[in-house]
Amino acid sequence: MTLTINIFVALLIALGLSVGIFLVGGNHEARAMEALASAEAALATVPDGSSRRSASATASKWDRALAPVWRVLSKRQPAVEQALVRATALRITLSKRMLPLGLFMLTLGVLAGMLRRDRARDLVLYSSVTFSYFGKFMTLCGAAYSVFVALSPFAPPVWTLYPSFGAAAFGAAMYVGSLPPRL
Repeated sequence: MTLTINIFVALLIALGLSVGIFLVGGNHEARAMEALASAEAALATVPDGSSRRSASATASKWDRALAPVWRVLSKRQPAVEQALVRATALRITLSKRMLPLGLFMLTLGVLAGMLRRDRARDLVLYSSVTFSYFGKFMTLCGAAYSVFVALSPFAPPVWTLYPSFGAAAFGAAMYVGSLPPRL
């Protein structure tokens, strides 16, 4: 449980640090427009036109919900605030559309771990507490990274969620597969 708390505290620190670096930095307008351009480019990769319009409409709802938060955090120009809110809303919307894939990959990882655990029960392999903790750490880090990419307008590109989902699935397989046969 403490590992989970530590990872999500690190996530909050990373979000606060990214916003803090932005607020301390000099050229706010250029950075905000760069973040918005990155999010708009990610939205342009959605292949279906109706899905793109639906994602844009959902992002507009997030715009209204996030505007008061950014107003508290930023006492800057309204154009910068609006660009950051729109970038964050688009990132949340695009990340939400990728969530079923992430959950599917996580389920596959858990199933692969269960298959490995059956081999440990048959005494073909031995369970390892170290691998179990490392798998738990990888799974939680993948989840925390995904939340960071979704919530921060200055985070890495949205496509980095795919490796994050893969790391979380691999970690889940290690965690479940390395548990002792009898708990």
